[in-house]
Amino acid sequence: MNLLEHFVLQHLQVLQLKSELLRASSEPGMQEAKVEMNLTPRLMESDSGSDLPSYQVSAELGCESGLANESGPAFTAAVRLKAIYQQTSGTPVDFAEFTSHHATLARQLYPLLQQEMRGLLTRMGLSQIQLPYDLTPREHTVEAEAVELSGSLH
Repeated sequence: MNLLEHFVLQHLQVLQLKSELLRASSEPGMQEAKVEMNLTPRLMESDSGSDLPSYQVSAELGCESGLANESGPAFTAAVRLKAIYQQTSGTPVDFAEFTSHHATLARQLYPLLQQEMRGLLTRMGLSQIQLPYDLTPREHTVEAEAVELSGSLH
């Protein structure tokens, strides 16, 4: 089931922008990073009088890398959003069904997370950032993807 056929994004809020860069290298170079996206759904109490449910989805995109020569992070960045989805059509989708298909929302939430992450990494002094452009559709899981980030740490 593609939840985007029955739900609309009603509200979106940035909850957290987190970054850490402990040691900066003055030499330009390429560095690989682990990028991970997590989605956590929660049923919202309906006060609109509608029989169709609303769900809150917490979405987090984390980017983590460490230099092989030194201990501790060279950089770590995370972006967390809260999205509210309102069902607009079909029979009411219960929490169990929503949870089993909530990964389909990644196609809509990932570009929003990616945009915030790109700005955060740029403010950290990372340039020529190459985040995954799109997620491969997965019905049940959204797993971590390795990605190369290139540029110099300032």
